Amino acid sequence: MMLIKPKLLIDTSWKDVLAKNKTLKDNGLLKSLGEIKKLGEDDHDDAQKLLDEIVKLSGQLKKSKEAAAAPAVTKFLAELASAADTAQKDVAKAKAEADKKGKAEADAKKREEGKKDEDEGEGEEEASELLTTKMIPLLRDIKKGNHTMHVLVASAGKEVCVLISRKPISPAKRKLLADDLGLSGGIKYIVGHCLKEEGMTTFALKTQVAGMAKKLKAALMAQTGMRVKVRCRGEDGETDEEFEEEEDDGDGDGGGGGGAQARGGRDGEHQGKGDGDRDGARAEKRTDDGEDGAGEAGKTKDGDDDENAEPSARPLMDLATTPKIWKGTREMLTNRIDSFVAAVKEQVAGEGDAFAEEVSSNLDKLNRILSKLDKRLTNTLTDAAETDDPASRKQLLQQAKVIIAEYIRYVRSEPLIDHLDNNPFGIKTNLKATLSASLTQVARAIG
Repeated sequence: MMLIKPKLLIDTSWKDVLAKNKTLKDNGLLKSLGEIKKLGEDDHDDAQKLLDEIVKLSGQLKKSKEAAAAPAVTKFLAELASAADTAQKDVAKAKAEADKKGKAEADAKKREEGKKDEDEGEGEEEASELLTTKMIPLLRDIKKGNHTMHVLVASAGKEVCVLISRKPISPAKRKLLADDLGLSGGIKYIVGHCLKEEGMTTFALKTQVAGMAKKLKAALMAQTGMRVKVRCRGEDGETDEEFEEEEDDGDGDGGGGGGAQARGGRDGEHQGKGDGDRDGARAEKRTDDGEDGAGEAGKTKDGDDDENAEPSARPLMDLATTPKIWKGTREMLTNRIDSFVAAVKEQVAGEGDAFAEEVSSNLDKLNRILSKLDKRLTNTLTDAAETDDPASRKQLLQQAKVIIAEYIRYVRSEPLIDHLDNNPFGIKTNLKATLSASLTQVARAIG
C-alpha cells in the first residue's frame, strides 16, 4: 500500500531478524506485517487496525528476555514501532482527505440527481397539465365558438385519452397519451379537430365515430372534471352524440320537467319576498331537496349545463356532503383491502413458511393504493365547503377537479386494483367499479 511508505514495515525484514536470533519467538508480528502487502490504497480503516496491532506486538516483543539479550533486536523493534506510528499518522491524513473528497463527490452527485429529478418532475407536471388543467380553457373557448382546436385521441377498447391543442400535435405526444392509459401497445391513435357545431363541442375525427362520443365525454370528465356535451363527426359523415349525463342532471326531455317543476315550486313558495330572503330560502330548500339542489347548481335559465358557472354560486350544503363521500370511500377501501389480506393469509397458512412469507410480502404492496388515493381530496373539499370567500372556493374546487382527474387516471391504470378484482382466491373486492363510481359522484356534485 502506497500510504505505508517505511520499508521497515515488511515481513521480510522481521524474517531476517528471526533468522539471526534463533531463541526469539514470533508472537504474530510476522503475520501482521505480511497483511500490509494485501491492503489497497483506499483500505484506510484496515491499515490503521494493522498498524495498531504492529505497535502493540513489537512493544510486547521488546519487553521479552530474548529481545533484551540482543541489543540489535531491541533497536529493530523500536524502529519498527516508530515507523508504524508514523504510518498511522499518514494513513489518518489520507483517510481525512479521502473522506472530504468523497463527501464533495457525493454532494455533487446529490445536487445533480436533485436537478435531474426536478427537471423530470417539471416535465411530468407539465405533461400532466397538458391532459388536465391546460385543456379547461381550451374547452371553454370551443364552447364559446371562438376557436377550432387540434385533437389527438388514443383509444384502446373502452379506454380513451384525449389531447386538445391550439397548435398541430406532434406524433411524439402519442407517448404522453399512452402513459396516461398505462399501456404500451394495442392503442389506436386518431387525429382531428374540435370545434363548436350545432351548439355542441364537436370532435371531427378521421375515423368511424360510432360509440366514440360517450368515451370522449367520460375521458374529458376524468381528465378535466368538466361535463361536456359531446358530438362526434366521422370522415364518412356519420355523427354520434352523447347526452346521458345531462339527462341525469335534469337537462333534456326526461329530467328537464322535474327540474323546472322544482324551480317553479320554490319560486311560488317564496313569491313576494325580498331578493335576499328569497335567495336564503332557496338555499335552505335546496339543502332539503338533496340531489335536486345539486342538479340546480351550474344550470342556465334554460336548464343547460353551464361549464363556466361560478363555483361560488353552488349551494354550500351540497359541497358539505362531498368530503364525506370520499372519506367513506377510503374507509371502504381500507376495510376491503384488510379483509382481503386477512382472508388470503388464512388460505395460505398451511402452504409452508416460505410460500406464506412470499405472499405476505406481496400483500404489503397493496398499501401503495391507499397512499395514492390519499386524503387530499377530502381536505380540499372540506376547505371549499367551509370558506366564505367565493374566489377561494372557486380555486379550491378547481384543485379538487384536478385531484379527481388524477385519482381516476390512477384507478384506471393501477394493475394492483385489477389484480385484486380478479384475484384467484375467490374473494370479491369490486374496487375499480366502486372507486370509479364514487369519484364520478363527487365530480358531478361539484360540477
